[in-house]
Amino acid sequence: MPKVGTSSKIITLFSSFIMELANVKKTEDVGEALLKLVKKLVDCEWILFLSKDKEILLKDPKDIEIDLKKHEDMIDWSMKTSNSTFLDDSDGKVGLIPMTKKGEAFGVIALLIREEPTLEDMDTLRVFSFLSSVVLENLKLYEELLEKNKLVEETKEYLKNILDTFPEMVFVYSDRDDMVFKNRRFEDEADDEDLINEAVKISKQVIETGMRRIGEYEKNGVFYSITSEPLKHENETQAVTTIVNVTSTKELERLKELDRMKMEFISNISHELRTPLAAIKAYSETILTSLKDLDTDTLKDFMDTIYNQSRHLEELLNELLDFSRIEQKALKLEKIMVDVVNLCREAVNSMMEYARSKGVELFFETDLDSLVMLVDPKRLKQVLFNLISNGVKFSKKDSEEKYVKVSLSKEDGGVLIVVEDNGVGIPEDKKDRIFEKFYRIDSSLTYEVSGTGLGLTITKEIVELHGGRIWVESEVGKGSKFFVWIPIEKVQNDGDGGQDSGEG
Repeated sequence: MPKVGTSSKIITLFSSFIMELANVKKTEDVGEALLKLVKKLVDCEWILFLSKDKEILLKDPKDIEIDLKKHEDMIDWSMKTSNSTFLDDSDGKVGLIPMTKKGEAFGVIALLIREEPTLEDMDTLRVFSFLSSVVLENLKLYEELLEKNKLVEETKEYLKNILDTFPEMVFVYSDRDDMVFKNRRFEDEADDEDLINEAVKISKQVIETGMRRIGEYEKNGVFYSITSEPLKHENETQAVTTIVNVTSTKELERLKELDRMKMEFISNISHELRTPLAAIKAYSETILTSLKDLDTDTLKDFMDTIYNQSRHLEELLNELLDFSRIEQKALKLEKIMVDVVNLCREAVNSMMEYARSKGVELFFETDLDSLVMLVDPKRLKQVLFNLISNGVKFSKKDSEEKYVKVSLSKEDGGVLIVVEDNGVGIPEDKKDRIFEKFYRIDSSLTYEVSGTGLGLTITKEIVELHGGRIWVESEVGKGSKFFVWIPIEKVQNDGDGGQDSGEG
């Protein structure tokens, strides 16, 4: 059994050890605390804490220079065997107490005392050595952890600096419904709450599905592309989301698309003009070279063809002139008081033969006997001709019952004209574009369906000059409905010669 004095001293050591370390506020002060404890245990001239490689970890006094080369073999022996020893030295006794943990030494406490140590001193120093080894090892691990944390923080800061240089807005969204990271561009420019909400919505979808998502957002002509990617971090699913202003790209794409449509338009209009000209030229040459050989009926047929092709050519040129006026904001209306019921009936009747030649039934429906209002009759007929012509041209070839129906009614203080067909229909994503200049739904129809592709652009302009609006409802394979609403004007705008509208 150990002596009572030894046990008491070890208990005192434990108490002092705990108290000294409890008062330490900084990691660099741990060594000072250990040195202070050693001096409390034994009266020594100097103290060294050596690493496994015999590097000095701690020493007291701090300015002392000690040559341990003559004791190197014994230091190695002490660490290898985990045994303590005291060696004779000219100034006293040099003690070597290995610092061990789990049977393995990772350093030595070396100290110089004047007298031979007692067994109590040896026991106390061995316990102290063990406690010191635990503290120093933990301190080493702690310092390594601090270094790693420092490295992690530096890496994190480095990556943040990189992301801050990005021209895109970047944020990371977590499954806890919060943003765990925002780059500088996002903090500086993300001031549109609707844009942020849309980006967050896409981020949540990515977290839920674990799949990449791409979306778009537009407001006041400014376009944004939103891309979100899934990210696994510490058993948590996050979303890395990027917001890019693509307005300039969209504008470039729009201009390229416009150039493409212009080229298609030029190609199409060249074909449309060449067809009647070729017919006129061919029949005219035949008449000139073979006039004496042609009978009256053949000559009449030739002249009818020349006349009809001339009228078609005139219509094409008129469309081009109208479009030119629209581009120059020079298209004007010549409004007079007109019965729009009769006007619509006349327009439908004049298109009957054309529709019949294409196998399309054309008819007109209205509950009104008459409706007199202020319009430009020529231009309103042009609207009807364009819409009816399109309904006939884009009828389904393989359908047995093809029709175009024109209906007229009063609605919301205006006249509502509906041109309905059961033709090929318009895709949902194309409906907003059909009124754009040069736009044609399917370029493969360019040479199959005649026309300049400007008809709906001109139609929309005429309707809007009347203070009205035009829109379409359509379903692919089932047909289309074009709605034209024009407000009823009772008197001329300039106040000369207007009269009340009437209806029977």
